[in-house]
Amino acid sequence: MQRNRTAAGLNVLWIVDDDHPQYMMASMPVTRQQIRDVGSDFTLGHADIPLCGPARTSLLTGLAADHHGCLTNRTWPEFTAAGYNEVTVARYLKEAAYFTGHFGKYINAKTDHTYQPAPYFDRWCETEGREDSSPNSVSVDGHKFDLPASLQPSIWAANRCADFIRARAGRTWFAQYCPTIPHQPYTPSRAAKHLYDGSRRRAPSVNEADMSDKPAWMRSLPANVSAGAQADYEGKLEELADLDRKGITNILAALRETRQLANTVIFYVSDNGYLHGEHRLRHKDQPYWESAQIPFFVKGPGVRASKRTVLTSHVDLFPTTLEIADLDSASFAVDGRSMWPHLGASSFSGWRRRMLVAGSDDVGPEENPGGANNPSGRWWLLREDEKAFVLHENGTKELYWMGVDPYQERNRARTADPVLIARLTDMTRAMIRATGGKRRRLEVA
Repeated sequence: MQRNRTAAGLNVLWIVDDDHPQYMMASMPVTRQQIRDVGSDFTLGHADIPLCGPARTSLLTGLAADHHGCLTNRTWPEFTAAGYNEVTVARYLKEAAYFTGHFGKYINAKTDHTYQPAPYFDRWCETEGREDSSPNSVSVDGHKFDLPASLQPSIWAANRCADFIRARAGRTWFAQYCPTIPHQPYTPSRAAKHLYDGSRRRAPSVNEADMSDKPAWMRSLPANVSAGAQADYEGKLEELADLDRKGITNILAALRETRQLANTVIFYVSDNGYLHGEHRLRHKDQPYWESAQIPFFVKGPGVRASKRTVLTSHVDLFPTTLEIADLDSASFAVDGRSMWPHLGASSFSGWRRRMLVAGSDDVGPEENPGGANNPSGRWWLLREDEKAFVLHENGTKELYWMGVDPYQERNRARTADPVLIARLTDMTRAMIRATGGKRRRLEVA
């Protein structure tokens, strides 16, 4: 579809932050009040795969992890070898005459920061990410330079995104703002640095006392993760305060000043959640809700303000964005579903009943930095109604009834009806193999 690039349709803004668990919104009043609370808050929003690089592949392509095959945090070589730069959402929006811009982190293990995935982005402002040796290095349209040490790269990226928005008032655009906040190492501003000293995650599953129901490798985990987990918790809250005050506030101001708020659909998600000692675990890429569930908000014209208890995933942003741009998402080979017909309605009639979340490859920390690399191998999490069923690669199973056990402290796989366990196992394996329309049909069967 061709459209006049000077004609204003609906703009689309993706905000994708980094390692942000769903429950950590206390230090973000602007984001809560001006995005979440005036839009749709998807309380069962999930990462397709809760690890940075693979998750970003799912977002950009609309493909589920077992379909796209980028299953480690050394993602960039896998991403480019599969040709995914040619099938991102930006390509199709550019072809539909949208102006396109990227601001912040792109794909993990992308070492050539002078490379711009042209010709599908009109503006390219990339931060290197915190795994790199020069965390203040950035690239603008392929030209690399260092920022002043006092300037947070994520805030620099927000300012460039705001510039892009102002420059394109009256024209139709797509932008993705991808801050590295709140990924460790934590470098909050001087104003935020001590705002949350002493804060810690308080949940009954932190340093869980009885681990006898968990996979064998977890039963011997030490119950002494509090100090490191507390440092993570403080750092995330403080960095999120910076993101809220300096990043999100500046972008919303640009939309407001140019009178584009009423004409822009905003998606706010994270690439994955994070564990702060729940089940004696830290970090991400685990089949528990603090790792798999993420902030998932949508705000914009025609979007109903409400809390939504329906299963949504990263892979849904791609087809939803295409339909906002008047493109037929059904003609694209994606695994997600378009939310667009439902966002203004009181219910998500005919939406998915179940959904699969995948873990990353268990190839070790050298090949998969930040990944779980569990002794039990890869895992898959099937969410169905109130059930959270986990199938591990070595055959270990977990089953939690989330309505009565929201912190996943009581694994019922051993005592549940064997017929139920067999059905959930078969469905999980079927969904692993299924793609596109077949996968979507299994989600509602």
